[in-house]
Amino acid sequence: MSNQQTEEEKMAIRTVGIVGAGTMGNGIAQACAVVGLKVVMVDISDAAVQKGVATVAGSLDRLIKKEKLTEAQKADALARIQGSTSYDDLKATDIVIEAATENYDL
Repeated sequence: MSNQQTEEEKMAIRTVGIVGAGTMGNGIAQACAVVGLKVVMVDISDAAVQKGVATVAGSLDRLIKKEKLTEAQKADALARIQGSTSYDDLKATDIVIEAATENYDL
């Protein structure tokens, strides 16, 4: 067996960076985390990041009530989401998705 990575392995996405923890950003974070990807979700303040994570938790709770997800799957998904206010944390991601507000003054 070779120690070299295949092209497919080199291109594999394991960690997704998301700029913006609002409606779109936390939705993308949830979708990625549920399927097993690590997520780094960045926003301008800790409050915005925590609100985004809380929204994901609430959405996962609704999926549990509909019996589409288990408590263990919810815990695993939330554990895969890292919140941050530092763009430097995106350096460790394989791809970054911009879902920030279009408020240019901000």
